[in-house]
Amino acid sequence: MTDDDRTVLAAEYVLGLASTAERAQVERDLGRDFELRRAVYFWQDRLFAMTRLPDPDEPSPALWPRIEKSLAPAGEASRADAPRRAGWWESLALWRTVSVVAAAAVLVLGVRFLAPAPAPERYLAVLQNDQKTAGWVVEIEARGRLRLVPLAATPVPPQRALQFWTKAPSATVPTSLGLVPGDRVTELPAARLPALEPETLFELTLEPEGGSPTGRPTGPILFVGRAVAL
Repeated sequence: MTDDDRTVLAAEYVLGLASTAERAQVERDLGRDFELRRAVYFWQDRLFAMTRLPDPDEPSPALWPRIEKSLAPAGEASRADAPRRAGWWESLALWRTVSVVAAAAVLVLGVRFLAPAPAPERYLAVLQNDQKTAGWVVEIEARGRLRLVPLAATPVPPQRALQFWTKAPSATVPTSLGLVPGDRVTELPAARLPALEPETLFELTLEPEGGSPTGRPTGPILFVGRAVAL
């Protein structure tokens, strides 16, 4: 997929114009295609604000008389011009009030249902091995979920385990986020993180089967990377 194709597909996905097959493709590739994920975030940030409704525009006072006159039959034109007492349904003030109230109701409902909620703070970390090859991606929404996504399976020897760690720049020691499988996505509540800041460290180490016996990394570091704010 070219960069242009990826950008167009991401925009159509965000706008709801993508076909069922295209939506399935995007949702399947989001976990492994960093550029596609970044394009989706880009269009979300720029297009969702456009769903807000504009302020209502009050009609001119001459609008309703002009409409009434245009609807009067030709034979009644002279009678339409003659002074007469208007019924309550012909009150310009009434219909102006109704128009303003209706427009206000639409605006309130539009803001409630169409305006996007403030986007949660997002972070991304690409974990690399000592050959600088990317092996895992960490995605975090500060008030949502953390996802640890493998770009390729990481073999785990028998009687060993893959352990996930984090350490914010303000922390003095790393914190274990638990044992993780080497071949599939792991999801955790973001609240499990002791802190979340730019440059927060994430790493995967190879530990004994039940995990580190000391509560600190003891095995070799297989993958490591730092979080950046999106």
